[in-house]
Amino acid sequence: MNVEVELEQHGKQLHGFEIEVAYNGIAKRFHVDERELVSTLLQRAIKEFGITQNAHLLSLYRKDGALVPEQGTVEQAHIKPAEILFLRPNAVRGGGGCE
Repeated sequence: MNVEVELEQHGKQLHGFEIEVAYNGIAKRFHVDERELVSTLLQRAIKEFGITQNAHLLSLYRKDGALVPEQGTVEQAHIKPAEILFLRPNAVRGGGGCE
């Protein structure tokens, strides 16, 4: 996989890299830019996987199970070329606690 990607779009060079996002055993490649918001990447992944129910409960996680913070950019979240992220429910958002 070529992780360093330069795309020509509207006469401008876009620099970035590719990562993979996995959901329910299916992995898809995404081109990301270091300045892209993680929240935007999350929404793109939800749309790409066609998730329509409870999408607001999903978050991105690293291989080690660490939650990728949605505030800030790809660079600030330390997402690296060829990294695999996992789209799965966020227990904190889902609640489920008893009162």
